Amino acid sequence: MLDRLHVVVLGPGLGRDSLMQETAAQIIKEVRKRKMPLVVDADGLFLVQNKPDIVHGYASAVLTPNVMEFKRLCDKMGLDPEKIDGGRDKVCAELAKRFGGVTIIQKGKQDIISNGKETMICDIEGGLKRCGGQGDVLTGILGTLLAWKKLYSDGVWRHVVYP
Repeated sequence: MLDRLHVVVLGPGLGRDSLMQETAAQIIKEVRKRKMPLVVDADGLFLVQNKPDIVHGYASAVLTPNVMEFKRLCDKMGLDPEKIDGGRDKVCAELAKRFGGVTIIQKGKQDIISNGKETMICDIEGGLKRCGGQGDVLTGILGTLLAWKKLYSDGVWRHVVYP
């Protein structure tokens, strides 16, 4: 089935059943072989927390942790946020480095986006309270944008340059 896909979104609705987690791990291994973009959220982050090598060094991976998922990933990677000077953006960048350059979108009041080399902060005020499911929407949008990027890079669209 992967032959028909441009990107894989893994995590929302996955669950923590050991069979599902192991199946997801095998999917990630195959995604990496095929050099496909990968977005990991929700229970997919539980898998990454338990097997960080599954995404380590894979620059085409995007992790989208909330505050608690981010804390668990930091703990797993031996990162104490209290020992990093400079704020949340520096902590996010350091975690991305420890994961070997994956992109991390740390969701929160201010969203932090880092691949360990470049870091951006989105501090545009949104809704006063985030409701359940918004992270799933973000994950889906990221999947769409990464699929468009892949299609563009593959030359699927022809472009006319106007003078």
